[in-house]
Amino acid sequence: MSGSKDLKTILIIGTLDTKGEECLFIKDMVQHNGCNTILIDPGPLGRPLTRGDISRKEVARKAGHDLNQLIATRDKGRIIQAMTDGLAAWVSELYKEGRIQGVIAVGGGQGTAIGTAAMQPLPLGFPKVMVSTIASGDLGPFLRTKDIAVFPSVTDVFGLNYVFVRILENAVHALLGMVKASRPIVKGESRVIGATAFGVVTPGLMKMKRLLTKKGFEMILFHATGTGGRVMEEMVEAGYFDGVMDWTTHEVVDEVGGGVFPSGKGRLDSLSKLTIPWILAPGAIDYICKGGYQHLPPRWKKRKHIIHNQNITLVRATADEMVRAAKFLARKINKAIGPVRIMIPLRGFSEPNAVGKPFYDPQTDREFIRTLKQGLKQGIKIYEMDAHINDDAFVQEAVNQMMDMLKKQICLR
Repeated sequence: MSGSKDLKTILIIGTLDTKGEECLFIKDMVQHNGCNTILIDPGPLGRPLTRGDISRKEVARKAGHDLNQLIATRDKGRIIQAMTDGLAAWVSELYKEGRIQGVIAVGGGQGTAIGTAAMQPLPLGFPKVMVSTIASGDLGPFLRTKDIAVFPSVTDVFGLNYVFVRILENAVHALLGMVKASRPIVKGESRVIGATAFGVVTPGLMKMKRLLTKKGFEMILFHATGTGGRVMEEMVEAGYFDGVMDWTTHEVVDEVGGGVFPSGKGRLDSLSKLTIPWILAPGAIDYICKGGYQHLPPRWKKRKHIIHNQNITLVRATADEMVRAAKFLARKINKAIGPVRIMIPLRGFSEPNAVGKPFYDPQTDREFIRTLKQGLKQGIKIYEMDAHINDDAFVQEAVNQMMDMLKKQICLR
C-alpha cells in the first residue's frame, strides 16, 4: 500500500494474472495525479504479474478459505464465489475504516461480476467505476441498485493498446474528479418523501410535488422500472425518507405477468421492517411492459396495446393478471408494522386508462380492487375516490392523508 496518509486513496480491483498490465497502468496514473493506491488481487488461478497490496491469499482468507485448498477443489464456481465474498469483505472493511475514497475495477465478464459485486457494500455517492468489456449488454444484474459508473472498454481487456489506454485515462480521470468533489449523501434536517413514478402518472406527481414543496417537503422520485422500487426501499431502510408515496406499483404487475420491469419477490418487504408512513396507489398497475412490438409473440399482439417506443410495448393487463397483482400487494401490506393507507382512483390508474382512452376497462380494474379489499386484513385503511389518478382532487387527498399520518406519528413519539 503506497503513499502519504494525507492523500486520498483509490482502491484498484483486478485479477493480476490476466489484468496485471492494466492495473499497473491505472496505479501509476492515479499516483501521478496525487492519490495513494491500494491494489487488490481477487484472481485465484494464474500466476500474477505483480503482487497485490492485498494478495489473493488474503482475499481468500477473508472469506474463510485457504487459497491452495480452495483451488484444489477444482470447483470453479465455488472458487470464484469465495474470492468474490472475500473481496467484498475487504472493500467493506476498507471503507468502514476510512482507508479508501474511491474504487475502480477492470475486467471482462467474470471481472465485471466480481468487481461490481465487491462494490455493493459501498453507499450511494461513494465514487465507483467499472471498466468492462460487457458494458453494452444488460448490466442490471451486475449493477443492481448501486450508482456504479461504467466505462465500455471498447477493445478487449487484453493488455494495453492506444485505444484502450485512452479509455483507461478517461475512466481514471472521471474517478479522480469524483473523488476530489466527493461528499457523503446526508439527509440532514430536511423532511423528505420518497415516491415511485412513471410517465403515465407524471401529471399527478407534478401536482403532488408542488403541494409537498409548499408544505416544506422535498420529494424524491424513483422510476418504477424494476430497479426503482428496490432502490427506494433500500433508501427507506437507510433512513433517507420521512414518508413514502408508493404511487406507481406497476413493477408488481410486471412481476406476476412477465413484464420487462419486474419488482422482484422482495418488493414491499420494507413494510414488515419499518414504521414509516406509507401510502400505496395502483399507478400503472393496469398494464404490462413488454419488449419491442416486432418481437412480441402473436398472443400478446392480439391484446390491447400501445407501442411506447421501438423497445417497449404497453399491453393492457387482464383480470387474472391484475388479481394476481392485488394478491401480491395484499400479502405484503398485511405484514406491515407501520401505518399504511391505500388510495384507489375509481376512474383509472394511468393516463391511457381513462374514459375514451385505449386502456379504459373499469370492469377489469374492479376485479383488482375487489381482490385487494378481500385480501387485506382488518384495520388497513382504503380510500376510494370517484376520480382519476392524475386528478387534482385525488392528489390533494393523498397529500392530506400523508400529512395526517406524519402528524400522528409525531404525536406517538
